[in-house]
Amino acid sequence: MGIDLHDLTIVLPTRNESRNIRNFSRSLPENVSLVVVDESEDATADIVSSVRPDYTKLIGHPGTVTEARRIGADAASTRWLLFNDADIVFSGDYFRNVGKFEEYDLIYGPKLSLDRYRAYYKWFAYGQSLTHALGVPAASGSNCIIKRGL
Repeated sequence: MGIDLHDLTIVLPTRNESRNIRNFSRSLPENVSLVVVDESEDATADIVSSVRPDYTKLIGHPGTVTEARRIGADAASTRWLLFNDADIVFSGDYFRNVGKFEEYDLIYGPKLSLDRYRAYYKWFAYGQSLTHALGVPAASGSNCIIKRGL
């Protein structure tokens, strides 16, 4: 069975991500919903609109990343929410593999960026795997999928 991609929304807070948003958007399956909560002063919103016009909701809102995540979650109508950041690119099998974990309420993993924070995220992923091995969940606000009751 698995997670139905029609029942998944990606919640993406953005702020001046014009150099990352094209690659991020192109790594998504076209039938997955995307809610972008944008606080940009650059062309991020315009790029999102042009690169991914379908299955995308764009909300302009100044505020914190936490507020943006909440606003994006509130705007989604799906059972599954995937919180992420724009400086990543999903691997070709990411969404196929995520579909295997329907029995869980929370799915999380490392965020491995190709952007300027690459070294930081590598160390963060190491810490995440270490705490996970000790039985302590180590989810962050990025690459985190939650199932909510609707």
